[in-house]
Amino acid sequence: MDGEIPRQPAMALLGCGVFARDAYIPILQALQGTHITLRFVWSRSQAAAQDMVQRVRGFAPDVEARWGEAGLEHILASPLVQCCAVVLPILSQPGIVMRALRAGKHVLQEKPVAGSVEVGLQTMHSYQALQQDLLEEEEEATASASPSPPIWAVAENYRFEPAFDEAGKLVRSLGTMVAVSVSIEVPMTKSNKYFDCEWRRDPSLKGAFILDCGVHFVAGLRVMTGCDIKLVTAIATHRDPTVPAPDTLTTLIRFDNGCSGTMVITYASSVSKACWRVVCSRGTVVVERGVREGKFGYVVTLRPREEGGYQQQQPSSSQFFPFSGLEEEWRAFVADVVHRSRSSSNSGRRSADLRSSPREALKDLAIVEAALASGLHADAPVSVKPASIL
Repeated sequence: MDGEIPRQPAMALLGCGVFARDAYIPILQALQGTHITLRFVWSRSQAAAQDMVQRVRGFAPDVEARWGEAGLEHILASPLVQCCAVVLPILSQPGIVMRALRAGKHVLQEKPVAGSVEVGLQTMHSYQALQQDLLEEEEEATASASPSPPIWAVAENYRFEPAFDEAGKLVRSLGTMVAVSVSIEVPMTKSNKYFDCEWRRDPSLKGAFILDCGVHFVAGLRVMTGCDIKLVTAIATHRDPTVPAPDTLTTLIRFDNGCSGTMVITYASSVSKACWRVVCSRGTVVVERGVREGKFGYVVTLRPREEGGYQQQQPSSSQFFPFSGLEEEWRAFVADVVHRSRSSSNSGRRSADLRSSPREALKDLAIVEAALASGLHADAPVSVKPASIL
């Protein structure tokens, strides 16, 4: 169906798995028509693509299904498509992402940025080379005739959650960081919709669920503390035979400001918990996942410093923030795409939202990878690398 390019950016959804179905469809529906237009859905299999079309046709009547290599080539060659949302198995994403970028499509890909720092760096270097080539072409051509470097964003919704922003402001107001602790407990049982996910159990994916989701927990911690992690020492264990190894990672961490802390992530627990705690010289800030009035979100609690002992402790204050990071990261990406499409020259283009930058995502991955390397090998201290990322 050829024709004029729609006013709103036209998008292709590359990937039709559980997360795309349950997390992306509501967001696409909320943004459809006023912000973006869903034009294609793609999957490796015909059945998955056609099933997704049936799920989205109610709010995207012109959407088409494509599948396999031929379907992907059709989408990437289509002038109707300005951007792609890539939500595929971790090990498959980098290659698809670069193909879309080279085709001139703006890309929002799911985290993590890659299955390893090495692959992530290779992809980032390829992207930088592509940007440089396009900028050189632009200098030699008129602005109207030159291609614009496409945006590459990594969807890390924890960096967009208002709860972590608020917690970060509180931490900065409380003096010196003294100690940090993170506790993540996830029951990965058969009732969990991701339990049977094949690619998360692929032996080629080193770290399994911890690599996949650990970047989330690190991203939240980095926003909350405003610091990077320089050194980790970890112990990795396997406690639940039904979950791929390792299912538990206990990490001692050292921040670049000299503070130390601990982070425990387990997918072998019997109850759910997600808690980030930063102790400062003038008080403590806690972010904990919870439910209020039927809404899931985070409770941010400020516990002031005790003056004169426990009996004179100042009352704590707390605020609830419903989950909103997923939608906010999408809105930021679409806003960047719209701005890029309307800007006629490089000088008039603003930078894409740094919270979604591949560099930030690569930092998250480097920390998790270093912890896994320490825990899976010698339980020895491992510097977060490469230093050039940080």
